[in-house]
Amino acid sequence: MRNGYALIANSGLSAVLGLAFWFLAARYCSQEAIGLGGAITATIVNLSNAAQLNFGNLLVRFVPTVGGRAGRLILFAYATSVIASVIVAGVFLLVVGAFMPKLDVLTESAGVILWFVATVAVWSVFALQDSALSGLRQSIWVPVSKTIYQIVKIAMLIPLALAGLGWEAIALSWTAPVMVFVVAVNLLIFKRLVPSTQAVSGHAHLIDSRAMARFFGWDYIGSVSMMVAWTATPLVVLNLVGAAESASFFVAWTIFTSLYYVGSSMGLSLLAEGASDAGRLRSLAADAAVMSVLPLLGLVALMLVFAHPVMSVFGAAYATEGASILRVFTLASVVSAVLSIYLSIARTKGWMRSVAAAEFATLIIALGAGAILVRSEGPIGMAHAWLLAMLVVTLGVGVLALVTSRRHSMHDWGLAVAASLKSLSAQFLPFGRRQGISVPDDAELRPLLAMTRSSAASGWHALRSEHGPEGTEIVYLGEPVLDDSARHEPVRSQGTYAVLRSSRDPVAAAYLERLIDNLDLLRADPRLKALWPMLPTRLAVTRLDGVVDCIETIAPGTDGRVLLRSASERQAAFEAAAHAVATLHGLTSATRIIDGVWFHEWVERPAAKFSSLGGSTMLAATRRRAIERFVAQQRRYWIGRQVRLGWCHGDLLPQNINFAAGEGDAVRLACLLEWGNARSNAPRGFDGCVLAIAARMMVSSEPLGAVVADLLWTSQWRDDERQWLGIGSDAKDDWSGDGAAVRAMVGLVWLHQVSGWVRSPAHASVGRLWIASNVDRVLRIVSTNGGAI
Repeated sequence: MRNGYALIANSGLSAVLGLAFWFLAARYCSQEAIGLGGAITATIVNLSNAAQLNFGNLLVRFVPTVGGRAGRLILFAYATSVIASVIVAGVFLLVVGAFMPKLDVLTESAGVILWFVATVAVWSVFALQDSALSGLRQSIWVPVSKTIYQIVKIAMLIPLALAGLGWEAIALSWTAPVMVFVVAVNLLIFKRLVPSTQAVSGHAHLIDSRAMARFFGWDYIGSVSMMVAWTATPLVVLNLVGAAESASFFVAWTIFTSLYYVGSSMGLSLLAEGASDAGRLRSLAADAAVMSVLPLLGLVALMLVFAHPVMSVFGAAYATEGASILRVFTLASVVSAVLSIYLSIARTKGWMRSVAAAEFATLIIALGAGAILVRSEGPIGMAHAWLLAMLVVTLGVGVLALVTSRRHSMHDWGLAVAASLKSLSAQFLPFGRRQGISVPDDAELRPLLAMTRSSAASGWHALRSEHGPEGTEIVYLGEPVLDDSARHEPVRSQGTYAVLRSSRDPVAAAYLERLIDNLDLLRADPRLKALWPMLPTRLAVTRLDGVVDCIETIAPGTDGRVLLRSASERQAAFEAAAHAVATLHGLTSATRIIDGVWFHEWVERPAAKFSSLGGSTMLAATRRRAIERFVAQQRRYWIGRQVRLGWCHGDLLPQNINFAAGEGDAVRLACLLEWGNARSNAPRGFDGCVLAIAARMMVSSEPLGAVVADLLWTSQWRDDERQWLGIGSDAKDDWSGDGAAVRAMVGLVWLHQVSGWVRSPAHASVGRLWIASNVDRVLRIVSTNGGAI
């Protein structure tokens, strides 16, 4: 998001400074000079874009994946684009007189020809360096360099115009500073950013030439189509209505170009992040869509009212027709932002034919309709043509997605966007935030700590507090003073010795009583003696007027949420956790035939809670039928099946695990927290399935319902997941490779995870969106037999 914000800031600053440039140009240059100079600079930019041979998108897509070889890929893109630029510019100058006679000033002298060709070549590097920065995920440097360039450009315009130059004042002020910024930015890239990338990732990643070639082919067709559309649009207007009449159009077109880059800039950031972390693509795309469309909608509202005053800044002649043109272009920018997000998703997933088709259709519709409408409506006809093109292509993409996507996938995307909107609103609206828990002072803690009868406890302080399961409140206790720089990190990784758990309502109190009872049962079982060090040790319990407080020590270690962020340590951590819970289950399990009593406890009773759950987006009858179908599917799988039942943790989530360093580079499980939902009759693999789903949620930033829905459709685990899901089982007992078993276990885990959240009706997180995302989403899959067992 930081990179996306940086690129949006660059677009916004470019728009503001671009307005300032054209404001000064309108004051110091003639309309003919503006029309011709603007057409020439647009030609330079768009010829350069064509000569970049699609390397901009390729750098953003593949630089994040090639590690230390990023510098080689960037240099290759630069060199190839410079050669192509010289060829493209030369060919253009050979034919410009025949097709665009108003630009024959570019062939009047050898000096102008050399300047034009060199400028196109240098501009290619100037543009590609932004893509290199985005691919390196350092887009923050783009607005810095571009803003300074815009200021220098403005500073050069006035003296050149006062010197008596016409279109040359605009063209030279636009292009002369470019070389300085090319040298400065690439020194930053190759002296600082690329070496830091190499230091982190080394040379482990190869440049996949075949993948790049597949990406390049179709995407090049699409990119050239868009470049032709951008280049030809002002030229078509110039040649059909003349230089003076096209001046107001060109100013509005320049503003539209800046607005267009709001969506495309966020799309570039999405492409870079999606390439490096494809598992989070849906949530990343939702955030990108919200953060690009919302600002543009605000601009639409402003422009509908203030377009005339904005254009009148350039002069009364510009406002007469330019205001209407600007309003149409502002509407088109909103639609283009949605299309840009789709194109980034398609590029990330490799849907390159769709990319080419969408961009080629935009070219045909925009220029075809524009050439007709300009003749009948004047310059505003081209604005109408672009709005029509964006609407037709975006609607076409939407229809294609509906036809080809998995059922309910559009519903899933809608929920992802809604979640992004809720997250954004929570930053600004007080009622969207979950209230924190106050940290007790030493005076409040002293009576509770005294009850522990531990000399070490007398020196403990409250470090931080947070919400716990089922309405409980957690306060972490220890001696160290927390570093402000790590205040957002989980506190257990910073020296926590003990945990104070408190309840303020009957549901939370019942959870704490279950936790206390389960730990007592586990510690009383001699078969589990080897696992006792992983269990918290209770120091004190108080019960007063329905309020339960419990203090327990925990084995120090690294919070699972921290360790599992690292891809290099994730697999070892999963194996350590899976081995511990497999040992717990294996030492306490016995073979049983699943009967109605077990099925009622594990399926029917928790499923019954959904019938009365309010805030659903489904009709009551539809939800009831979906619940009945889910229960029936579970019954067909479990009833009469011979299964080993034993103890499970019940909530094997990353935040409930402490890891510690083992021998060498090994990772071992240090402590398991939150035993309130542990059971003694769980099927083998239940805990592993809980952890696998939680890990997918953490990696993808998706809610529980989205992950479960995907698993119900695909009904298979990845190979790396099966490596640790199968720990503790033999070939006959390995459920992780059986599609029916996967669906049954995933459904069972979903049922118990969701029922735990909704057990407390007043839980702050359980709202209409939460129910739609985590309950209704899965029930829709079940109701259409997508998750059939």
